[in-house]
Amino acid sequence: MDIILKRRTRDHVITFWEKTQDEEIRRLFPFSIESLEKALILFKESLREDALSYGKVIYFKGKYIGDIWCYNIDESDEKSAMISVVIFEKELWGKGIATEAANTFLKEIFDKFDIEKIGAFTYSNNYGSIGLLKKVGFSEIETFVEDGIESKYFEIQGID
Repeated sequence: MDIILKRRTRDHVITFWEKTQDEEIRRLFPFSIESLEKALILFKESLREDALSYGKVIYFKGKYIGDIWCYNIDESDEKSAMISVVIFEKELWGKGIATEAANTFLKEIFDKFDIEKIGAFTYSNNYGSIGLLKKVGFSEIETFVEDGIESKYFEIQGID
């Protein structure tokens, strides 16, 4: 598969924001950022040496199609981070692109940071994300309701 993970830029953040305003994407992914301005501030913070987040953009066949990042990186106490993967080009869902990108990114994260586990949240109705997490080695830990939406939490303890 022709998948490359690249460094995020300000232009990627803007494109990501615009693409993820789609109603179907909003129903499937638990976004917490409410404005483009906030997204740009968080991106700028992610460039600092002591940043608690780290991300890449996903290119497929030379086209920017989504983001993958980890956040809440804690190398001292919990030795953990969280991961998020969003392919915003809906015609590419279910093609294994996110799986390959996640496998590559997980290896990078466990090598780059002093962490032992990575967690992930997804809505219970996002069967694509649930399948992705299970395919790359995450285990379902719990199901819960937040803001009236049933969600699931997954974890992975290192990778082989």
